[in-house]
Amino acid sequence: MNSFRISSSPAWPVLSLTLALCGAASAQNAAPFTLDDALARLDAAPSVTAARLSVQTAQTNLSAANTALGLTVSVNGSANYSGSSNATAADGTTATTAGSTTGSAGVNISLGLLPWASNQSGLQTAERGLALAQARLTEAQNSARLNVAQQYFAAVLGAQDADLAARTLALRQRQLGVAQTQQTAGNATAGNVLSAQAAVQSAQGTGLQAAASLDAARRGLEAALGSSIGDVTFSTQPPDTVTLPDVAALVAQARATRSEVITAQNTLSAAQDDLGTQQREATLPDLTASVRYGPSGSGGLNTALNLQQGTVSAGYSLPLGSSASSGSNRLSASVTGSYVVYSPAQKAQLSAAGANVTQAQLSLNVAQQNVELDVRTRYSTLQTGLIAVQTRETGVQVAQLALQTAQTRLQAGTGTADDVSAAELDLAQSERDLLSARMTTQTNLLQLQNAAGGPR
Repeated sequence: MNSFRISSSPAWPVLSLTLALCGAASAQNAAPFTLDDALARLDAAPSVTAARLSVQTAQTNLSAANTALGLTVSVNGSANYSGSSNATAADGTTATTAGSTTGSAGVNISLGLLPWASNQSGLQTAERGLALAQARLTEAQNSARLNVAQQYFAAVLGAQDADLAARTLALRQRQLGVAQTQQTAGNATAGNVLSAQAAVQSAQGTGLQAAASLDAARRGLEAALGSSIGDVTFSTQPPDTVTLPDVAALVAQARATRSEVITAQNTLSAAQDDLGTQQREATLPDLTASVRYGPSGSGGLNTALNLQQGTVSAGYSLPLGSSASSGSNRLSASVTGSYVVYSPAQKAQLSAAGANVTQAQLSLNVAQQNVELDVRTRYSTLQTGLIAVQTRETGVQVAQLALQTAQTRLQAGTGTADDVSAAELDLAQSERDLLSARMTTQTNLLQLQNAAGGPR
């Protein structure tokens, strides 16, 4: 029976291994890059920068609204000229009326006095806008922090996978050499050699995939940070233990600080303001009271209060030219107003405003329920992740015992060095799985904190 011998593995796997070793040597010369280093660059993240600009705009609007609360001062003036005219009476006589020049100059001051004045409502709107912008900035920072942590941990795991793949490839190549030697001695079949060569090729593919994953994680981290990180090694490991936070405190925090809740609160406040406006228009008369002190013709000092608008104003006007009066000053007061006795349209508007308040309140309740559900779901996921960590820790202990057994058998002459190497790889794989579980748990914790509105 003719034997079939498998030739040695092609040259390109050796080249791949050489490149991998060169990459490992390059990684040893790279500077360490910790997770704290990455988080320190969060301010440059594009999403955070955009959210911060929104906060600055909201702060500017609030400053403008605060300024509008003060006095508004304006000046005014007018000038008129009427030319002379001739009038012929019935008896034929002509009367000439001389030309005249009239005018006035004055100053006005206005102030939103009552709580429902437009400048007061503008201030409240600006305050709500700033609160929402700050909440969105916090969420942008939290999301960027989570994204950076995920990409960083993916890079750490990718480096671990690359190292594990290189060690696996080395073992598979030794096993292939042993199989080829055994085939030459007639102690192995062609199928044994083919299986060993397939294991080498599989390890090569795993190594390439690990390198690609590491590169993708590195690029994803740079994209999240908005800057290049250079040639670095990822040195931060996730913590060994995670303490479960107080879920009740997280729920209370989420119900008060999440942007969805603040948006619903702002909508409710705006609806309540509109309802208040509609109620005032329905119950208060459109009343304007004014007091004037000055000449009987024109000019002098005047003040006015508009009840529905909630504003008070004062002004002084000085008549000029022929309109100036030399008469004595006197005090005069007036009150004008109107009141809607019956208006179906106004009643419909009031009813619609009340319905908007009810709907906004329901939306706020739903938003709070949704964020609470999100927090509790994330909390349950974190609990599951902690159990998975415990399972992986047990797996590491099992792999350590298996390695000890393989080393004992090797010392006793009943095992081989490859058996020990395989056990070492199994232990490394178990440690890698434990690392992955801890990273997942840490990510779950960050997601839980984000669901609550961020760490406090």
